[in-house]
Amino acid sequence: MVAVSSRIDLAGQVFMVTGASQGIGQAVAWSLAREGAKVTVFDILDGRATTTGIERSGGEAIAHQGSVTDPRSLEEAVAKTVRRWGGIDGVVTAAGVVSRSDLGSTDLSEWHKVLDVNLVGTFNAVRSVYPHLEERRQGKVVCIGSVAGKVGGVISGPAYVASKGGIHALVKWLAKTAAPLGINVNGVAPGPVYTSMTAGYPYHDDMSPLGRLGQPEDIAEAVLFLASPAANWITGHVLDVNGGMLMD
Repeated sequence: MVAVSSRIDLAGQVFMVTGASQGIGQAVAWSLAREGAKVTVFDILDGRATTTGIERSGGEAIAHQGSVTDPRSLEEAVAKTVRRWGGIDGVVTAAGVVSRSDLGSTDLSEWHKVLDVNLVGTFNAVRSVYPHLEERRQGKVVCIGSVAGKVGGVISGPAYVASKGGIHALVKWLAKTAAPLGINVNGVAPGPVYTSMTAGYPYHDDMSPLGRLGQPEDIAEAVLFLASPAANWITGHVLDVNGGMLMD
């Protein structure tokens, strides 16, 4: 039986965050650690800037460099996490790439790359952690989707939109399957956020009714809520965090 919802407190809990070397993933790792979680930073890039930030604030973190397209690397990261802290309580899948090519200019190599990182990578990350959550009959999974996957794109192409829409569908399937085991599975669908992915493209503040684009912290705090005991009675939901761009 899933516990009744309570205040945000992650003391003693352990999470792996993919794509956590920068941007949204990094902000998520810092938010989880701020509330007491121990964090494994998984990224194809060097994650030491993220772990250093956590450690300087008195938290605990380790980094594992690898690709979410490589199941073995994810399994190694999970094994390292379990050896270090004795278990794992959840995963946040923030690793992703963007594609803005239109239908005519999206070749199969680009299509496969985007879906492999965004959708298959999400599947790989959840699958690497899931047996540990299943054994303990509790845990939190939060997957980063996108408003693009709900509205058919903002400034993005078909590969990106399909990959994010697939994540939203995967969240719902996982939530139904995992609920009897006490595992909550949810997603977050950000609107455009100021990161390296949006730099140089025509995003502008008045795209949202609240009059600004998002910051990584806007998404991280929503993820923190869904990963915490405060969301113990929420599962299968893809939370819109977009300044009002989509009011669903």
